[in-house]
Amino acid sequence: RMTVDKIILRAFLTTLASVAILFLFMITALVCVYPQTMMRLTYDLGMEKASVWFAEVSYDRSNDVYYIAYATEVAIDQQNYEKIESCGAQFIADEDFDDFCADKNAAQSTETDMTYTQYVYGQICVAKYALGHAGEAVDLAFELTGKNAFPKNNAVVAVLFSALREDDAETVALIREKMNKQTQVGTEDKAYFDAILALTESK
Repeated sequence: RMTVDKIILRAFLTTLASVAILFLFMITALVCVYPQTMMRLTYDLGMEKASVWFAEVSYDRSNDVYYIAYATEVAIDQQNYEKIESCGAQFIADEDFDDFCADKNAAQSTETDMTYTQYVYGQICVAKYALGHAGEAVDLAFELTGKNAFPKNNAVVAVLFSALREDDAETVALIREKMNKQTQVGTEDKAYFDAILALTESK
């Protein structure tokens, strides 16, 4: 009777080990061969950091802007500032960034005052600010906004609002100084520009 029980137990353990090895092999295969699948699977399981990592791997392998956009958006959703900064930098540097944003902008509601492009720019600059790089955040925000343009809810405004929330008079003053140097803002942006400049002067 003992011998039969041992045989049954050994067979059960052998089967269990085989299943575990097969499962491990399948996971390894998915990680190595199908990072795109793992990107979505880990996100659905609430493993956002892993999802961002798999999206980065997918981007490195395919150079498809979709994957670095996905990584950036998940990082933004989780307020993972380090990944917003690093993934966002790759995203906006991609040669297909403008086309990707144009598609996103076209799909947006016409009622919104913020384009997808400005949303991404703003989140990247706010991430830099949150990581303690206020000067870099302000410089990048003005660079991304442009010399003669000041669209609604741009990156400069995003950093300004962060600085106002933090009662950061130094950063507000830096933004005010840079805004005062902008003398050729387009007519369509001038009223909004003046309203934001007034905010900096109230601090």
